[in-house]
Amino acid sequence: MNIARPSVFLFSAWYPTEFEPLLGNFVQNHAKAISKQTQVTVIHPYEDISYKQKQYFVFQEETNGNLVEIRIRYKGIKINNFFGKLLRFIRTRSAYRKGIAFAIKKHGLPDIVHVNILTRTVFPAFGLKRKYKIPYIITEHWSRYLPEANIYKGFLRKKLTQYAVRNAIAVTAVSSQLKKAMLNHRLYNSNYYIVPNVINEALFCPAHIEKQKKSILHVSGLNDMEKNISGILRTIQRLSTIRNDFELLIIGNKHGQTFAKDMAKQLQILDRYVFIKDEMPNEQLPYYFNYSDFHLLFSNYETQGLVLIESFACGKPVIATRTGGILDVVNESNGILVTPKDEDELLYAIIYMLDNHQNYSTNTLREYAVGNYGETVIGNSFLSIYQESLSNNTKNYV
Repeated sequence: MNIARPSVFLFSAWYPTEFEPLLGNFVQNHAKAISKQTQVTVIHPYEDISYKQKQYFVFQEETNGNLVEIRIRYKGIKINNFFGKLLRFIRTRSAYRKGIAFAIKKHGLPDIVHVNILTRTVFPAFGLKRKYKIPYIITEHWSRYLPEANIYKGFLRKKLTQYAVRNAIAVTAVSSQLKKAMLNHRLYNSNYYIVPNVINEALFCPAHIEKQKKSILHVSGLNDMEKNISGILRTIQRLSTIRNDFELLIIGNKHGQTFAKDMAKQLQILDRYVFIKDEMPNEQLPYYFNYSDFHLLFSNYETQGLVLIESFACGKPVIATRTGGILDVVNESNGILVTPKDEDELLYAIIYMLDNHQNYSTNTLREYAVGNYGETVIGNSFLSIYQESLSNNTKNYV
């Protein structure tokens, strides 16, 4: 075992694929930051939602320095009833077994397993712990534990999650509010840490882009229950009756676009004040962050909000709601906080920001992002947790 530079297998329920390039990009960012310090092998099964795949499993491996990404695409399941979910679970487990065997044969056994986003991802970690006595840590990003979300339900799910958390050698959450919510659900572990989301500071950096109108940006999965897209659109419609010197760019996945486009069309602001674009790989996003004057996030609940720190890295301020992990990130020096669901307050904040965004220091915002959420800072945080956890775990076995 190499405690100084432990090798890592990383599992995540969400990770970018050709079907959903932004899904779990915050996990991929963590993996990249960790790989600056030690060897990381990501193993990620995912479903072929095009249903065109003939083989049951297709392997894709990509290596970039110390980061190895092994994606196992499995044949899609069209039915969504109990039997469809069971079949999907079985294929996912089988894909994990094949991916782990492939990774061990090519890269050797890991020193530690890093599980992201419970609960199904913990099963392969259980297997490695039972067979090879390899410990695992958990990083949780999911907003389901937050009281505002109220979607962490099910007796068996809760018992399994409690067991998984209790048997991890460490647990990290991306914000203090998420940690508090997990503890309130009796997800106890003696080694809890806060490790926030990370930015790629080389990719997200300031750049001047000419434009004719003031521009607002919103990037998300466009889930209205969580992101309150409807509240944003209603507020923009009201703003359009006051002034016409602005535009809102919305970037999000196709699942939420239909709702957003239909509502914007009904409000008569689609392609006049609101312009909706398909989600895109991270490499294309910095252009839009730099094109915009500020980022808008009107979430009902949020674990942290990666887009906020990406905006800061590009030197842009934000408007966000006073909820969840956002409270760890946004303050009066880098943006404006508003009350969730308060569209009047949001309207006043947008008007103020349209007229005053230039008063926020690009350099100060950038320095805050890199100093607190840069790859070196976050990568070192995880490395320290691995080292301390493995050291304590070794002592327990002696």
